[in-house]
Order: sequence, then structure tokens, then C-alpha cells
Amino acid sequence: MRGSAILMSAVASLSLFSAPAEAKKRQSPPPPVPVRPAPILALPSSANAVTVNYFYERRQEAPIWFSGAGGAQAIADLLTILRRSAIDGLPQGPQYAAQVEAMVLAAQSGDAVARNTAERALSTAWVDYVQALQRPSTNVIWGDPYLVLKPSAPDRILTLLGAAPSIGQHVATVAAVNPYYAALRDVALTEQSAGGVSDAVKLNLERARILPGNGKYILVNSAEQRLHMMEGGRSVGSMKVVVGDPKPPMLLPTPIIASTMHYAIANPYWHVPPHLIRKFAPDIAKNPAAYMKSKDYEVLSDFSKNPQILSPTSVDWKAVAAGTEKVILRKRPGGTNSMGKMKFPFPNREGIFLHDSPERVHFGKENRNISNGCIRVEDYRRLAQWLFGRDVAATSNEPEQHLQLPKGVPVYSTYLTMIPGPAGMERFADRYGWDRPGAMAGGLPATAGGVQAGGSPN
Repeated sequence: MRGSAILMSAVASLSLFSAPAEAKKRQSPPPPVPVRPAPILALPSSANAVTVNYFYERRQEAPIWFSGAGGAQAIADLLTILRRSAIDGLPQGPQYAAQVEAMVLAAQSGDAVARNTAERALSTAWVDYVQALQRPSTNVIWGDPYLVLKPSAPDRILTLLGAAPSIGQHVATVAAVNPYYAALRDVALTEQSAGGVSDAVKLNLERARILPGNGKYILVNSAEQRLHMMEGGRSVGSMKVVVGDPKPPMLLPTPIIASTMHYAIANPYWHVPPHLIRKFAPDIAKNPAAYMKSKDYEVLSDFSKNPQILSPTSVDWKAVAAGTEKVILRKRPGGTNSMGKMKFPFPNREGIFLHDSPERVHFGKENRNISNGCIRVEDYRRLAQWLFGRDVAATSNEPEQHLQLPKGVPVYSTYLTMIPGPAGMERFADRYGWDRPGAMAGGLPATAGGVQAGGSPN
């Protein structure tokens, strides 16, 4: 009995001490939720400021611009770039330059916060500038989606900058874009200091912006009427070309295209353009079978890989001449085939490609804007040897022999009436009229090409 009393007394004593503790525990507020500090936005007017801020948070404020040797010169170069960057498509660049310069001067005090603020401002301005250079261009027929110009993500731009062996060299290379663009920008800056940049320079600068700064690619300049074999940003060889005729009734200038070539075709067929079929139709109607035999033509059922060969007498050629009936006509390989001995296709919606030509006389003319849009090359053998790294040719008389390239080669067909040369800026006649604003949609007129899918202007 006495033991039970003692136990009950002990339980009562424990409750006496524990009750207030339990009550206090129930009444204590929950621990506060950590609040993420607001990011330091060095250039709050930039849409990239927050992303750049988080980039530096992830790398624990490790600097790029203030990281060591060469940084001071790279900073000075960036400020120079920003001051002129309105020409490059960054109108707020001069304002950025003034803001960033003030932050860089404040960072010279040695204060860590000031340095981090200046670091982020430099990177934000750099990201905005690079993205302005990479802005999309609607002036181009993009035949290869991998070549489409689009702004890189801020993380990628800054990672490439931080990984560069020389920040200064990286900044200079990216800002140059390519030799054509850099030379045209110098002309624009000279004109700007004299009162204003001309429309011709502005438009050429925009057309030059899509060209790579390095690598191996084909450059066809319709204004120059030449093809350049480009390596490392310079021409390692060139040849004359015949390009599209912009004059009525043709209205078929060679459009601005960026695509990739993956193969060539030896002993190619020539698919006759629709406007020429209508032109030939009255003569064909007189004796279809004889005409087809004399010209080595075939009437096709479709543009498939293995089309059916139709009888020429099954076609109403008078209706074809009137434009009320359509027909597909191709010429077999041979000495008079307009494609010559080899053609070099690359994807694009207008059916434009490079090809050989049996009509050699045109390469001796000053004005070579006479084709139906496609690009006739002066020396297909030399072009093929450069593309393949060896001599290539047809292995038999079999038509349409596909020759696979070791690696795809980009093709840029453009229109530059001004290009840098050994003696300064070379200028060419504006035969397409594309150096006038309003005369074209940035370089690509609505009438360019116009050939059906599978068709082949020459």
C-alpha cells in the first residue's frame, strides 16, 4: 500500500514538471522558412540578368572577366564593342557600356561585392551582345534546320567564354562574326561617323551576318557571280558561276539559301522547268514522238524515285501550252543535258542546286545572271575534288549515280555587293536591286524560285 502511494506521488510530480513543457512545446512557433535573397541585377534592364545571376551563384561567384591575366584588356575590348554595338543590332549597347564602365571603376576599390556586381554586368552585356549577333534572320531559305541562326542560351555563351584559353581572343573572334561581316562593319562605322550608314551597307551587313566564321563551306555570291571554296573563314579557291535572271519575264533571281550538301550526282537527269515546258509544247504538239526522240526527253508520271515513263502521245500538248494541263518532262544524261556531267544538290524549298553546264560560252560573259535560278559552275571537277578530297566521276553510263560525301558541307548562297579584297572593299553592280529597302524582304523577293517540289530550274 505504501509502495503504491509512493508510485502515484512520483507520477504526479512528473506530470507537474512535464505539463508546462508540453504546453510550451505546443505554443512555440514553427522555425522560419529560409528566404532566398533577391538576386543582384547588375543590368536590370536586360532580360538575361536573372539567368546570369544564377549562373554566378552556381559557380560560387568564380569570376571570368576578373580571373587573371588578359582580363583587363578583354574588359576594355568589350566596352569598345558595346559602344559601337547598335550597328550589330544591340541598340542599348552604348547605354550598357556607360553602366558597365562605372561598375568596373567601382570594382577597382577591391570590394568583393563591387567586383561581383561588375563581373555580372560584364557577362550580362556580353550575353545580350552575342544573342543580338545570333538573332534570327527571316531573309533566308533555311534548307538545313541545324544551320538556322538562333540565340544561344546564356549558360552556353558564358561557358564558352570561361573555357577559352584567351578571353580576349574569344571576345574578338565572336565579335568579328566572319571576315565579310567584320569588313562591312568597318565601312558602316566610317559612314556612321560621317553622318549615317547607307542602306546598301546595312543590307549587305545583314546578309553577311549568317555566314560562318570558320569551317569548310561553299559560298555562292550572286552579286559577284562567283563561287568560293571557304576554309577557316577565307577563300581557298573560286570560280565563275551563272546565276538567276532577275529581269522580266524570268523574275528568277537566285535566292538566299543556307543548307548542307551531302552528295553529288554523276550523269544527272535534267527536269525541265514548267515555264520551258509550256514554251516547248507547241513544237512538241506537231510530232510528240519525233520531238522527244530528237531531244532525248521523257514524260514522267511523277517525281518519285522510280516514275513511270509515259507515252508523249498521251499528253494534250495544246493544253500544256495553254497552261491548263501540267506535265513532267526530263532529259536523259548526255552532251546536251543542261545539268552537264554532275550536279550538286542541297535541300531547299525552291529546288535550287549547283551543276555543270555544256554551255561554256556563258562563263566568258561579264553578266552571268541568265539562269532559271540554279547555279551553273565553271569547273565541276575542281569543285568535286575539293568537296571529296579526291577525283570523282561516273563509274558507268548509268544515269543518276549518287556519290556520297565523306561529311556534309554547308552551302551558303547569298548576295553581297560589297566584299573585302586585297586592295580594299570590292563593289559589284546591284543587278537584283536588293540594296534598296522595300525592294525585297531583306534579300528574298516573293518571286524567287517558284519551281514545284522536285522540279529543277537550271
